[in-house]
Amino acid sequence: MLLAKPSDLISFFFYSYFSLLLLLLCSLQVRSAFSFMPVSVTHHHRRPSTICSMEPSTIFFQPTVSLTTAAVEKAIAAGEIEAEKNGWKVTIAITDTSAPILVKRCAGAFPASYNIAVEKARTAVQFQKKTGDLENAANVADGSSRTALLSAPYVLMRGGVPFFMNNICVGAVGVSGVAPDQDEQVANAAVDALNQLMKSKL
Repeated sequence: MLLAKPSDLISFFFYSYFSLLLLLLCSLQVRSAFSFMPVSVTHHHRRPSTICSMEPSTIFFQPTVSLTTAAVEKAIAAGEIEAEKNGWKVTIAITDTSAPILVKRCAGAFPASYNIAVEKARTAVQFQKKTGDLENAANVADGSSRTALLSAPYVLMRGGVPFFMNNICVGAVGVSGVAPDQDEQVANAAVDALNQLMKSKL
């Protein structure tokens, strides 16, 4: 039986220890290369946005109605008939909520009536009120008035009448050329025509 030298035993144990250490390091490297970091599953309660948190009944958009050229032409014709019946020379303007759609200056109407009619219609649709009501508010009556309205860039003269559909103002008629009450009478005739059209289509 051969006995190993002490130096051989030391070398054997040294190389064995070194090999085990190297193998352990290699296994750790391989494991780290193919391992994934654990992800903790937590429920984050995000703060809901303002829109999503509102009640389902909240209304963000509202349907509206636009006047067509065909409807406006019928309204102009109705106003023109009312004016001719009384011998009035007027200008009739109809606007939607953004701009004039159609303006008719009848024969004999003075030139300035064109711009006045357009501005009456614009004032009525933007205030959503008859310009006659605004004129009454601006005029002095019993020592009181709403004179601040006079500084607004609008025509506060009777003859502008708004048109409503489903309680929404969709346009207005402005008339100029004769007396204030007569202008409003012609405007009312045009608005009545629009109302009849609306009823016939519902």
